[in-house]
Amino acid sequence: MTKHQLPAALFISLVFFSVLACTDSGDDFDHAGLYGSWETVDFREEYGLNEVNSLVLNHNGSYQKSITYRDPDTDAIVGYYHFQEGTFTLAGETIAFEAEQDLFIGNEASWGTMEELTEMEINTEAQPVISTLEYRDGGSKLAVITACNDVLLSMCAPHPVYSRVSN
Repeated sequence: MTKHQLPAALFISLVFFSVLACTDSGDDFDHAGLYGSWETVDFREEYGLNEVNSLVLNHNGSYQKSITYRDPDTDAIVGYYHFQEGTFTLAGETIAFEAEQDLFIGNEASWGTMEELTEMEINTEAQPVISTLEYRDGGSKLAVITACNDVLLSMCAPHPVYSRVSN
């Protein structure tokens, strides 16, 4: 090797190993920080209520997702729009949701009691729903990034960024 080839080879090696070292495989994703309650809250002016999207991840691998309407002053639940529960599995920063029950208010009302929700047929072709998890703001927020799924025959929804409510 000439005098100029050695530094070039060292530089290329350094760049190569730096790129490998900075690649995020997701294996070091902190699952312990996931468990507990997460929410997004949006004020719905037409109702004068908060629309709250909740995600609860339990240590036993079960989850609950819901959309509720709540009084903005008291945080009391006025009614439910959607409720889903099932199980999840984790692999690195990937989570797979497998719904076991899916309840929806339907088109007749904007919300209702849990008893007024109608059970939806679970599309087994679209199961499990696989998402990528990303902590934000030092772990106080959780983004759940799900690719569009043509099987669901729906528009792509924005990726929710939940705020931690409890551990």
